[in-house]
Amino acid sequence: MFIGHYGFACMVREKASDIPLWLLFASVQLLDIIAFTLVLLGIEKASYVPSDNPFFRNCLDLPYSHSLSGALIVSVLVFFLFWVLDKKSWAWILGLCTLSHWFIDLIVHTPDLGIFLGSYKVGLGLWNYPILAYILEITMVVTGWLVLKKNNYSFIFIFLMVGAFTGMVFAAEPPFFSEHDALRTSIVLIVNLLFIFLAYLWDLKTISNRIDTGYRDSRHVFKTD
Repeated sequence: MFIGHYGFACMVREKASDIPLWLLFASVQLLDIIAFTLVLLGIEKASYVPSDNPFFRNCLDLPYSHSLSGALIVSVLVFFLFWVLDKKSWAWILGLCTLSHWFIDLIVHTPDLGIFLGSYKVGLGLWNYPILAYILEITMVVTGWLVLKKNNYSFIFIFLMVGAFTGMVFAAEPPFFSEHDALRTSIVLIVNLLFIFLAYLWDLKTISNRIDTGYRDSRHVFKTD
C-alpha cells in the first residue's frame, strides 16, 4: 500500500492528539523508508517491469524491511526508543503504528511479503484488482484527512498526495523514470519525506492557530471582566 498508510496515521492522530502528526506519518512509513534506503544501498531490490497493472510495475524483493520478522524488530526498536525517552504512551502507539504497515500491506500485496526474512511469502492480492486497490487507498487517506483540523498545509498535503497517487495509477511512467531504478527509488523516498515534512508544518500551523485562538479568548474575557 502507498498513501493509505497516511490515512491510517491521521485516524490514529484523531484519538492520540498529543502525538505529533509527523511522528505518526514517519512511524507508519518507516518500513518503506528503510526499504528505499536498502534498495539504494543494493541490499534489497525494487526494479521497474512493464505491466498494464500499475501496481505490478515494481518487481520487489524486500526480505528484510518487509518481512513480518523485520517489521516486528523495527517496531520493538521504535517502542524502546520512546520508552527510554519517557514517552511511554507514545511508545506503544508508535510501535504499533510501525507494525501496522506490514499488516496493511498484507491486504494489497501479492504473495511477496515474507514471514521470516524472505521465507513463507504471503499477501492477499488486492493489487490484482487495481481499481478496487485505488479506491481503498483514496478512501483511507481522505477519511483520515477529514477527521483532522484543516489549514493551508493540510490542503496542500491532500492535493499532492491524491494527485501523485492518481498519476501513478493512471499515467504511464516516462522512460527516463522507468529506466533508472535508483532515480525512481530516490524520488519515491523524497516524496514520502516531503509528506512527513508537510505533516510537521500542518502541526505547527494547528498549534499556532490554537495559541492565537486562546489569546483572543483571553482578551475577550479580560475585557468582559
